Amino acid sequence: MTYARPLKPVFYTDTVNWFKINGRSKSSTVVLADGAFNSGYDIYDVFDLNPQNLCSFNTGSGTAHQVIAIDFGVSVTLDSIVILNHNMNTAEATFRVAHSAVAIEGVGEGTDVEASGVAINASEDTGVITAAADGDSVFNFTAASDRYWVVEFMDDATYSATDLTVGAIMIGEEYSLPLAPDINIGHTFEAGGTNISTGLSGKRHSSPSWIKANNDSATGDNYIPFRTGTGAEQIPGREGYSVSYSIIEDTDLLPSDLASPKGDTFIHKVFSKTAWQTLPFVFGIDSTSTTLGDYLFCRLVGNSFSVSQIAYRVYATSFSVEQEF
Repeated sequence: MTYARPLKPVFYTDTVNWFKINGRSKSSTVVLADGAFNSGYDIYDVFDLNPQNLCSFNTGSGTAHQVIAIDFGVSVTLDSIVILNHNMNTAEATFRVAHSAVAIEGVGEGTDVEASGVAINASEDTGVITAAADGDSVFNFTAASDRYWVVEFMDDATYSATDLTVGAIMIGEEYSLPLAPDINIGHTFEAGGTNISTGLSGKRHSSPSWIKANNDSATGDNYIPFRTGTGAEQIPGREGYSVSYSIIEDTDLLPSDLASPKGDTFIHKVFSKTAWQTLPFVFGIDSTSTTLGDYLFCRLVGNSFSVSQIAYRVYATSFSVEQEF
């Protein structure tokens, strides 16, 4: 799909940080079971949901696997992974995602996931996932449930002399709304933050706070998730979407029992897993699209979420998202 044409919106949230905001420390959840970081970096850089904060692995010209072991404490269901601001193509690295009922402690452990659904800059062959370019990757796989998971970076024969770097890893459950929203979708480009002063002669002078370095590399100072243009090729300002549903079934919005929210609902898979504005996520305006520009790394806008009943078991609702940076 192109031209940012809306269909069924999709959300990619991160389960590691969902558990963290509900009391499970990252030190209990994630560990580098095998491999090594370069000096000054650690496992928490990978799961801070800040893809501009790169984590550097000591891989240059070597063959050592980088095994990121994840223990959620309980069995969880996952079906997607997003890796932001990586240099896997330059570093000549691939990766795998696997799960297990017992703790993962080394290379090659666990059951590999199987590709299913949308893949952006990520192709899978016998469990090995390859990114054709540096930048961002989205990979959907057949849902599996286990307590222990692993993201394992591997050399493609041998790593290049350039160390592997990763901005952020998000592993979780993809949620797609069941139908297209109303046709009055708003797609905004907010360019606030520009100070305009008027001189004595009446001439105006502007000072925008969002100007970036005119680099020729999208992974440098110009990095914006899912935007590959560099310097003047980038759209100024902050993108966003406003989406409304005049008709949506209660079973798509609310769990059967609010005392223990579960199931394939907006409240559970989006509201709970982001705590609304607390955690950023990846939003796609079309759940089937493989076009980078149809996705945003963003947060929900506003302080609350509300639904209005319009008929028996039928509601109306709306939400807005805004690009993180």
